[in-house]
Amino acid sequence: MTATPTELTAKARLRNFGDGVITIDGDTIKFYVETGRLRKHRKIIREIPLSDIENSERQGNDLSVDWKGVTEVFALKKASQIEAIYERITAALKERKEETAKKEAAEGKQAELGHLTIKALETADSLFDILRNLHGQVDWKLVENIFKKSEENVKNLASQTNSVCLDVRQLSAAVQERNPKEIAEKTHDALRVLYEHFNGSSSVENNEQIHPNRRAAILAIQASYILNDMRLGTIVADDDVGKEGSELLRVLDDLSKLPGSKAKDDTIKAALDRLCVDKENQNLILTEIHSMLGQQLKELLVPVIDK
Repeated sequence: MTATPTELTAKARLRNFGDGVITIDGDTIKFYVETGRLRKHRKIIREIPLSDIENSERQGNDLSVDWKGVTEVFALKKASQIEAIYERITAALKERKEETAKKEAAEGKQAELGHLTIKALETADSLFDILRNLHGQVDWKLVENIFKKSEENVKNLASQTNSVCLDVRQLSAAVQERNPKEIAEKTHDALRVLYEHFNGSSSVENNEQIHPNRRAAILAIQASYILNDMRLGTIVADDDVGKEGSELLRVLDDLSKLPGSKAKDDTIKAALDRLCVDKENQNLILTEIHSMLGQQLKELLVPVIDK
């Protein structure tokens, strides 16, 4: 436990006022005069919180304090007294500067994470688009265009701080050869590496110390993967959409509990309920949910970026 600083008191003269007493106790400087003959009462003339002080200088026995656009000058009688008070003020200024630096560093890391997560979501979406378009009559021109978009997303992702570099060279070769099985395999490999990077399997140890808001990123990636998997499942017809919908709601509930989160699952839950009664339009409903989820995730991550 940090010891409480002792009160410092000295007789002084305040410029443009006159004689009195200056005291620094806790986190406040006070200058007062005593009134009354028998019973002394303190009349506070100046009260300056240390947190409001912008700068302080000492010249001989004069102590100047800049705060809120005003400079107060106190003339103390003893050099030893002014030295102790000046040291207390400069220590407070140094501590505040260090706290500000730590806050800015933390916000910077959160901003980095916001950029990284958004690029990762864009990359995952484009990779899942490749998988969805491999079923039925394959439009190879469309698949090639989607891969080009994915390749660009991968490059943008790799440019982010503390990011992951996905190797899509084999995927590129498979697309050129128009080999559906190989394309699916290499796309799944890229999606797995991306997912594991955010969930810690292949990331730096103690990565939570690098990214203060890491849990938000993990949940955002989880939500994106679950929904994209649901969209893929309606095409291949081998997934339990209802079960995955419940898992998506659980992740969204966790997201809504994060500090500063505006994520709500009411509208998404209503849309998921429609999946059970309107199976012919499942793809359309899931596309609608994907749009709503994307907006919610941006509302969670973009404010961090804009700080």
